[in-house]
Amino acid sequence: MQKVLFFLCLLIFFTSCKKDPKNILISGTVKDPYQNIPVAGAKITLQANGVIQGIYNASFVTLGTITTDALGQFQFEVDESTYDSFRFVIVKDGYYTLQQTVTAATVNSDKPLKTNFDFLSVATILVHIKNISPFDDDDKLITYFQNNPISNFDCCSSSPVTYLGMAIDTSFFCKSVGAFDLSLSKSILKNNVQTYETTTVHTLPNDTVELNVFY
Repeated sequence: MQKVLFFLCLLIFFTSCKKDPKNILISGTVKDPYQNIPVAGAKITLQANGVIQGIYNASFVTLGTITTDALGQFQFEVDESTYDSFRFVIVKDGYYTLQQTVTAATVNSDKPLKTNFDFLSVATILVHIKNISPFDDDDKLITYFQNNPISNFDCCSSSPVTYLGMAIDTSFFCKSVGAFDLSLSKSILKNNVQTYETTTVHTLPNDTVELNVFY
């Protein structure tokens, strides 16, 4: 009977001394840098690769999804493991989807990860180009955007575009980021006289502004 009690006490002792699983805190803030405001209501999906639940995964596995609070802040709490890297996928209507990967080499329960993200709103520009004082068929306009922060397929491009002739009257839409001063460079040739101009338009988040390029 005494031996049974002895082993029972040992079992209780070792069970009570067993450490609780450790967790890693992963937190940060999502901010619109051009409006200089936190972004509330952005959905953040946290993914990781490496050892997850005891199994090595070379591809990314989703650990959880949360939404930023009124201050643009978020926090995940995940099981401590040998992760290779974390990947954040951030989405919200009116914003460009952001995907960013962060190394997990030094992240553990004693060294939490805190990272901040610049999250860019979508702005649309309606560009109207027209030769309002034609001289001859050699009239030429070369335009390009100088400073667009994005380079998506439908963005306002930095590649020069040439318009030749008198009957130029065209419009197109392109994309940039909100609350930004977007600059358009113009090279104009008329009557063998070359002039250079720059036009700036202030973009509106989740809205369209018109940029008239009359020459």
